[in-house]
Amino acid sequence: MTWPGSRDSSDRSASPVIPALLAMVMVLFPVAGEAGFRCGSSLVSLGDWPVEVRDRCGEPDYIATYPTAAIPGLGIVQEVEHWYYNRGPQRFIRRLEFRNGSLQREDTLGYGFSGDSPGACTPASLEQGLSEFEVVTRCGEPLSRRTQWRAYSSRNAAGVVQGQALMPVETWLYDFGDRHFRRELTVVNGRVTRVETGNRP
Repeated sequence: MTWPGSRDSSDRSASPVIPALLAMVMVLFPVAGEAGFRCGSSLVSLGDWPVEVRDRCGEPDYIATYPTAAIPGLGIVQEVEHWYYNRGPQRFIRRLEFRNGSLQREDTLGYGFSGDSPGACTPASLEQGLSEFEVVTRCGEPLSRRTQWRAYSSRNAAGVVQGQALMPVETWLYDFGDRHFRRELTVVNGRVTRVETGNRP
C-alpha cells in the first residue's frame, strides 16, 4: 500500500501531491523565526525596533526594565525590557520582550481587564503566577526592592543546555498597614514565583 501521491515501481505516473501539501503547510504555518502577530491592522515581527512596535501598537500600558549583564567598572551593558499591552477583558494581555533594541519574544498571558485595575489590592490578591504588570497595576510600585543575581542554565529551543547565564531575581516588599503582615514577592523574569509573609510594619 502506498500513500496518495507517493511513487513506487508500479505507478510512475502519480502526481507529486506531497510537495504541494508541504508548500501549503509552510504558507499556513510559517517558520517561528519569521512569525509575526497583529496589533490592530498592523503586523509586528520579531526583530522589529521598539519605535516600530510603538508606531504599530501604541504606547505600552507598562514597561519593566532589567539589567542582564554588567562589567565591573563599566556598569550595566545590557538590558531587557518587558512591554505589556492590556486590551481588555475579552482579550489576552501581551508581553513583548526587547533585547539590545530588538523585539526578541512575544508572550500571551491571561485575560486582560477593563479600567485602571485588575482588582483590589489585598494580601490575599498577591499570589504566585501573577505578572509584574498585574501586581503593579493592582497594588502600585512596591515599598522597596532588592535585586540578587543568580546563575541559571541557559537552554536552546530543543532544551539543550548552552551554558550558564546570570539572571536578576527581585524581591518586592508590600505594606498593608498596621493590621497586616507585609508581603515579600520573588519576581523572576516578570513573574511572581513566590509570596512570603514578612514582618509587621
